[in-house]
Amino acid sequence: MLSGLDISILVVYMLVVLWIGYYTMNKITTFSDYSVAGRSMPFALIFATIGATLAGGGATVGRVSFVYETGIVVFLALLGVVISQVLIGFFVAPRISKMENIYTIGDIMEFYFGRSGQLIASIIAFLFMASMFGVQVLALGRILEPVIGLPFIALTVIGALVTIAYTWAGGMLAVIYTDAIQFILLVGSMATAAIIGVNKMGGMTQVIDQVALIDTEHLVFFGGPWTIGIFIATFLSFLLGEALAPHYIQRYASSKTSDISKWSTVSFAIMYIFLTIVIMVIGLIGFVKFPGLNGDVVFVTFAQKYLPIGIVGLVFGGLLSAVMSTGSSILNTAAVIFTRDIYGKIINKKADDSRLLIWTKYSTLIVGVGGIIVSLFIPSVMGLMLYAFQLWAPSILPPLCIAILWGGPLERKVSPYAGPPAIIAGLLITIVWMNFLGEPFGIPAIAVGIVTNLVVFWITHFMTTNKIPQDFESLPTKKVEA
Repeated sequence: MLSGLDISILVVYMLVVLWIGYYTMNKITTFSDYSVAGRSMPFALIFATIGATLAGGGATVGRVSFVYETGIVVFLALLGVVISQVLIGFFVAPRISKMENIYTIGDIMEFYFGRSGQLIASIIAFLFMASMFGVQVLALGRILEPVIGLPFIALTVIGALVTIAYTWAGGMLAVIYTDAIQFILLVGSMATAAIIGVNKMGGMTQVIDQVALIDTEHLVFFGGPWTIGIFIATFLSFLLGEALAPHYIQRYASSKTSDISKWSTVSFAIMYIFLTIVIMVIGLIGFVKFPGLNGDVVFVTFAQKYLPIGIVGLVFGGLLSAVMSTGSSILNTAAVIFTRDIYGKIINKKADDSRLLIWTKYSTLIVGVGGIIVSLFIPSVMGLMLYAFQLWAPSILPPLCIAILWGGPLERKVSPYAGPPAIIAGLLITIVWMNFLGEPFGIPAIAVGIVTNLVVFWITHFMTTNKIPQDFESLPTKKVEA
C-alpha cells in the first residue's frame, strides 16, 4: 500500500487531468477542434504529445517486463523505434501535415486508393486502435493493483473511466494539453527512479555484476536467449509496428506547420534512446532484487519497495501518465476513425459538422467501455502489443508508405487498385503463418506478410496502372502550405 502522501500525489494528478478535460470542453465547437485540435499546435506540444503517446503502457510497464524476462538484447530491437521515427520525421510526417482535410488514416488511403482502400484501412485501423486501448487499460490495472489494495477489475475500471472522461470532454485538445503535463511527469519520474535505484545498488557496475552472477545471458547484446529469427521478428515489430499508426497521423495533421511535424518527431526519436536506457536499468535492477515475479508488475514492485515516500507517488504518477496519455490518444483516434470513416461515409453520408462532433463523443464512450471489457481477457501487456504490431506492419503500412513517398506530397503515382488486395493478402498470410503454421523454418510471420503485401501490391499496380476510379475527381487535391 502507498503512504498517504503518495496517494495524495496520485489524487491531485487525477484531478488535474479531469480539470483539463473540463477546461477544454468549452473550447470545442467543431469536429476539427475535437479531432485535430484545430490544426494549430506548436512544436513544444507536438513534441510532448508524440513523446507521451509513444512512451505508453507497453513502452514502460511492458518493456521493463521485457528486459526483466529477456535481458539487454531487447535494446537493439528497441532501436527499431528510433530508426522508424527518424525516417518518418524526415520523409513522411511533413507530407501528411501538408495534405488538406486530413483527419484519419482513412482520408489518406481514400486519396490514393479510393473508397475501397479507405474502408479496408479504416476497419483495420479501428480494430488496431481498439486492441491497443485494451493494452493501456490493462496496464492501468497492473500499475494500481499492488499499491491501492482494491481488486484488479475495480482498479482497471476506475483508471479507464478517468481517461475516458477527459478524452470525451475535450477531445484532441484535452489529449494534447494533458500529454504535455504527463510527458514532463513521465520523464522526470522515470529518470529519478533509475538514479535512486542505481545508487541503492552501489552503482551501475554493481548492477551489472549482480545480474551476471544470476544469468550472463541477460547481459548479451546480440544472440543470447534469442535466435536470429526471434531478433528479426522483434526488431521489425518495433521498427514497423507503430510506424504511421493512426494516432500519430492525427498528430502530424494537428501540427501548425510541416516543419513542426518533422522536427518534433525527429527530436523525440533521439530522446527515446535515453528513455530506453532508463527502462533497461530498471528492468535489470528488478531482475536482481525481485526474482520470480510476473514481468508486468516488476516496475510497480520496484517503485513500491525500493523508493522513498513521496518519490513513490511521483513515479506512480509518471507511470499513470504514460498509460493514460497513450490510452487517451488511442481512444480519441479510434472514435474519430469510426465517426469520419465509417459513420460519416457509410452510415450517414449527409451528417453535418455538429452531428459528427456528437457521434465522435458517443464513439469515445463506446470504444472506452469496449476497451475495458477486452482488457479483462488479456494475459500480458507486452504480448498483445507485439501481436498487434505484427499485424499492422504487413497490412496497412507498405501501401501507405509507397503511396506517400512516391512522387510529390499530393502526387498520385500508385494504381488506386493496388492497395486493397495487398492489405488483405499481407494480413491473411501473416495470421496463417503465425497462428496456424507456427512460423515454419524460423521465418518471422511479419517478414512473410510484408513480402506478400509488396508482391501483390506491385503485381496489381502494373496490371491496373491506367485504370482510374470515377470517384477520384472528387477527392482533395489542394496542398496546405507550411
